[in-house]
Amino acid sequence: MQERSRWPWMILMVVLGVALSGCTLAISETAEVPSPTPTPSVTSTPTASATPTTSPTATLTPSITPTPTLTPTPTITPTATNTPQPTPTPFATTAYRNDQWASVEVPETLRRGLDASWFAFLSVNERTDLTNLLTPVAPPQEETLYLINPATRELIEILDLPVSTDTRIWWAPDGQKVLFFREPGGLYLLNLRLAMMLRVFEMPGLTPPALTVLEPSGLADGPADLLSAAATGSGEHVPVWAPDSSQFAITLQDRYDTDIYVVSSDGSTLRNLSSNGAFDMWPAWSPDGRRLAFVSGRAECPTWVPDEPGTCAGTGAAPRPGGNLFVLDLQTERVTQIGQAWLSGPPAWVSNLQITYVTHDTSVPGGALQMWLTNIQSGTTRRISADSEGLVFGAAWAPGGVRVLYQTAAEPRSLVLRDANGGLIATNDQYTFSRFGLAAGWSPGGDLVAIAGQNGLCPYGLLVARNDLRVVTGPLANARACSPSYSPDGRWLAFAGIQQRVGYSDGRLDLYIAQPNGFGATNVTGQLRGEIRLLGWVGPSVPAGAQSAN
Repeated sequence: MQERSRWPWMILMVVLGVALSGCTLAISETAEVPSPTPTPSVTSTPTASATPTTSPTATLTPSITPTPTLTPTPTITPTATNTPQPTPTPFATTAYRNDQWASVEVPETLRRGLDASWFAFLSVNERTDLTNLLTPVAPPQEETLYLINPATRELIEILDLPVSTDTRIWWAPDGQKVLFFREPGGLYLLNLRLAMMLRVFEMPGLTPPALTVLEPSGLADGPADLLSAAATGSGEHVPVWAPDSSQFAITLQDRYDTDIYVVSSDGSTLRNLSSNGAFDMWPAWSPDGRRLAFVSGRAECPTWVPDEPGTCAGTGAAPRPGGNLFVLDLQTERVTQIGQAWLSGPPAWVSNLQITYVTHDTSVPGGALQMWLTNIQSGTTRRISADSEGLVFGAAWAPGGVRVLYQTAAEPRSLVLRDANGGLIATNDQYTFSRFGLAAGWSPGGDLVAIAGQNGLCPYGLLVARNDLRVVTGPLANARACSPSYSPDGRWLAFAGIQQRVGYSDGRLDLYIAQPNGFGATNVTGQLRGEIRLLGWVGPSVPAGAQSAN
C-alpha cells in the first residue's frame, strides 16, 4: 500500500519539477535580452573609449597645428635685424663739441708756415733710456708725431699721442693743421699757426654706427675689400681736407642715416652738405676744391626716416653697402648723379673733371673688378681695365688723369700701364706683387713713377720707371722698399725701407729720402728708438702748371 501511494506523489513531484524547470527556462530566455546589457562586457569595449578616439582628437592635432610654425616668422625679425635702419630706432647723432681747448708749444718755423715740403711720420714706443736696447723694457704705449725737412734733415717733434691713435692722423695740405683721432675722446684738431688744440667731435669711432652695420664682413679676400682697396684707396670713413686747407669734410651719423658735413679749419662752424634721408658717404674734393664727390644710396632709397614720403623704413628692405656716384657743385649747390653704377668703395678725383671708381661684375666667375673713368662735364664714362684682367688693384693715376698703373691678378700677373681711354701702353711681368702689395707714386710732372710694395709685402728694392714703364733705376738693393711717394714740389722721393744685409734682413722699417730718380737714398730715422710709421708729405702744394686742369 505504501508502495503504491508513494508513486503517485513521486509522479506528481516529477511533473511539478518539469513544469518548474520549464518555467525557469522560459524566464532565462527572455532575460537573455537584458543579458546583452551585461554585454557591458562590450561596453568594456571602452577599449574604444580607452582608445580615446576622442583623445586623439585631443591628440592636439591643434598642437600639431603649431602651424604657429608660422610664428617662426620671427625668422623675419632676423632679416629685420639685418636692416639696421629700417627699424624705427634711431642711432645716436654724432656729438659736435668744440671743447677741450688747450695751448700747445709750436716751433716758430711751423707757426709761420712751411715754405717747402716736409715729411710726417710717427715713432711708436720711443725708448728714451740709455740702456742696452736688447734689455727688455715695458713699452710706454705712446707715439710721437714728427716732421722732418728732407733738405736739412731738421727734425721737429710735434705731439705725443696714445699708441691707439696709430696712423689716424690727417695733415692739411698747408701743413698748419692736423686732425687726429684719440681714444677715448673723439676727433681732435691741432692748429699749429694758433698753437691751439681742441676736440671737434665726441665719437667712439670714425665709421658711423649705421655704416658699421652695413659693412660687408667675412670677405677678407673677397670683392668687397678689393673694391675699397683697388684703384680708389682706402674704404675707411675718414675726414678729408679741402685743397686750400680752409675746411674738411666728414661722414657723420644723423639718427636714421648718414650725411656729409664740412667743418671749418678752426673747428668753429659745422654745416650739413648732403642733408638727405639716405646713406651718404665717402666725400672726395676735386683738386681745385670746387666740387665734392660722394656716394649715396638715395636713388634706391631716398630716405630711411619713418613716416617720411618714400621712406624705406619698415619695408623689410635692407640697405646695401655703398651707392651711386654724386657730385655737389659747391658754387651752385647743385647735386648731380653721375651714371647708374653701384660703388662699394670711395671714388677718387684724378683731375678737376675726371673721377675714377671700381665696380664689381658678378656675372663673371669669381667676380671681376672693373675700373672706370668718368668725365663729369661731358658725361662720358670709359672702361679702363680689360675683361681678361679679372681682378685689378693698386691703381696709381698720373697727374691730370692721363694714364694709370695697376696690377692685374690674371696669369701671368703683370704691371699694366694704360691711358685715359683704356688704351694699353705697356705691361711688365718681371716685377709682381702679392694682392694688395703694390704701391706706386707718380712725380708731380708725371714723367716718373716709383714702384714698390706696401703693408710689409715688399720683395724688391726701389724701382723707378718712366711714364712708358721702362725701368730706369732699380731695383735699388740698399733696402726692400715700401710705399713710395714724391714730394709735392717734386724735389724728393720718400719711401719706407726695410734694411737688408747679405742674407739678412733686420725687419726694422725706416724712412728713406732719395733724389727723384731714386739715387742717393738716406735713412733719416735710424737714430730714433721707436717703431717708425710713415704718414706722408705736407707743405706747399704742387707747383702751378704741374697738373693738368681737366
